[in-house]
Amino acid sequence: MKSEFFTVLRSPVFWGAIILLALGPFVLPSYYLHIATLTLIYIALASSWNIVGGIGGQISLAHSLFVGTGAVLSSALLLKLGINMWLGMVIAALVSGLMGAIISFIDFRFRLGHLSFALITLAFAEMGEIIVIGTEALGGASGLFLPKDKGDLLAFQFGSGAGIFWVMLTLAVGAILINLAVLNLPLGFYLRTIRDNEAAAQAIGVNILRNKTIAMVISAMFTSVIGTAYARYLTFVDPYQLASPVLTVEIVLIATVGGLGKAFGPALGAVLLIPLGEILRGKLGGSLPGLHYFVYGAVVIAVILATPRGLLPALQSRLASWRGSAKSEAKKPSIAAPGA
Repeated sequence: MKSEFFTVLRSPVFWGAIILLALGPFVLPSYYLHIATLTLIYIALASSWNIVGGIGGQISLAHSLFVGTGAVLSSALLLKLGINMWLGMVIAALVSGLMGAIISFIDFRFRLGHLSFALITLAFAEMGEIIVIGTEALGGASGLFLPKDKGDLLAFQFGSGAGIFWVMLTLAVGAILINLAVLNLPLGFYLRTIRDNEAAAQAIGVNILRNKTIAMVISAMFTSVIGTAYARYLTFVDPYQLASPVLTVEIVLIATVGGLGKAFGPALGAVLLIPLGEILRGKLGGSLPGLHYFVYGAVVIAVILATPRGLLPALQSRLASWRGSAKSEAKKPSIAAPGA
């Protein structure tokens, strides 16, 4: 298992794919570059959530809280106190990590089950949105407008659409590599053991609180960093978008459709669902109100019914079946022609 991380790092296919993606701004029209950038954002978000929800089996619905903290806090520190957004991003990530640790402690202290944990984290997310909307210093219901992006890296500005695209590509790749690293470290083994049978994990000496907390803190902090970059991309921090629990539902849906607990599963889910949603909105949004939502929902339901364990596990299973069939065919003895 430990070699899997380094196998990917040494893979020319992996780096070749990244190089091809990096060329996107040179060949994609602005509309499709926007869709590609959004896709990368959601790859990063869903992959970050996967550390807790997929590998660890903790269905956290609090991740909009961490996205909102990264977006709102770093922006408010810049606009209200003049604190550089790079430093604001670090502060927001530390605050998010602390909140993640608190959530993990509550889970351990009160022995919450899966449903109770999901509801508690949803309550945290709802409280976060209410606090942001009700606090004028954080922008309130009106949100926050960031200064125009002039391409000043020291000011956390990346200039053209290409610049922010490459930032999001870096975050998406980073999130996938973090997933791979966690899966191939003892932490990943402990998290999967806890996910499958927490009582048995504790019986063999696995530290439940420590491992859950580490996973949540990593996930929360990286999600917060993505939130800060997302805010810079949008230039307008809307609490109803970036701090809403609805955002978490989108993230969970993407990770689930792609394949929970798989390093590349959430990426596959985002590659399918984000372009689909954006293109349907563009093509059908103006024809009949709600039609694009209906079509999107129907496609998602069909995909889930066809691949209950996720797209990536289904593809891996099909590929293994094809390989098995090919090997069987190769091993069959040839029948000589009569008289040969």
